Amino acid sequence: MFQIEDVWEEATKISGICDAPKILRWLSDAVTLIANKGDLEGWKGFVDICSTDSGKCITLPREVETVYAVNIGGHPSLGLHQLFNFHLNGPGDCNQSCDWTWQDQGGNHAVYRDLSTPSKVVAYVQRPEDSGKSLVVFGFDDKGNALDTVTSAGRVPGYQVPTIYGYAMPDQVAPTVARITHVVKEMTVGPIRLSTIDSSGPTGVLLAVYEPDERMPQYRRIKLNRSCSWARVAYRKTNPIFTSRFDRVPLKSRIGFLLAMRAVKAYSEGDAGTAHVFEVDAARLEIEAQSASEPPTYYPVQVIDQSNPVDKSDWDIR
Repeated sequence: MFQIEDVWEEATKISGICDAPKILRWLSDAVTLIANKGDLEGWKGFVDICSTDSGKCITLPREVETVYAVNIGGHPSLGLHQLFNFHLNGPGDCNQSCDWTWQDQGGNHAVYRDLSTPSKVVAYVQRPEDSGKSLVVFGFDDKGNALDTVTSAGRVPGYQVPTIYGYAMPDQVAPTVARITHVVKEMTVGPIRLSTIDSSGPTGVLLAVYEPDERMPQYRRIKLNRSCSWARVAYRKTNPIFTSRFDRVPLKSRIGFLLAMRAVKAYSEGDAGTAHVFEVDAARLEIEAQSASEPPTYYPVQVIDQSNPVDKSDWDIR
């Protein structure tokens, strides 16, 4: 790996611009061109996550793009599609499988966990500069009504959670939130924690920790068919978005990265033919650099235990 600073001079020459934010955007696009071409080592990660909802649900960090595999409490498991509940051989919504399985629940969840009981929500502000910043929670209250906020101009959709540094209490007219559908947050200096105030303890239940650059947080969830306290996830990372000259580039080939930068420039000029040539060579150099560093390990074929096979002799096959 290397830093953006290591290629900054070449990047300014290739792009022909001096606007730092624009160069960083182009560099982010250059990495994306290469990243989508193969299974690169710089995008592989592993994380241990504590489960919620009776030990059958985990919410993945924002850097998780694609889940490769899940060990449920240390046990290897089989991954299932989001629509597997509707499959004729699937468990449906009532039955449970005897195997170790996990199911992708999609990536549109605004909080780490669902509210177990209707509660009032509060925000814990970490930096004094973030006092008064906007944090709006959308969803429904305990009576089934959509959340809203009363302002001088009338009612507006969504509940505006008070963001006061050093003070985390709901206002007098705060609704009792039963379900959160999405959250819209203003850019902040520090992180903001969203939590409940209920009978679970003096600090309630932590719902999410929003990073400063998160505007509309969306997290992916994994449903487990077995209760456990933790799960280990192998995943593909999201493509990086560079914001500083000191950010790290998760690639091995510096020349390949610069060729990808030339491809981005050619695309911006409408020269698709030249862009394709640069893009292919950039991906080739990166894949070659990675192949040279990979050990000759063996990944065996996975099989399902058939110690109790199903008797199919009486099946009516037409």
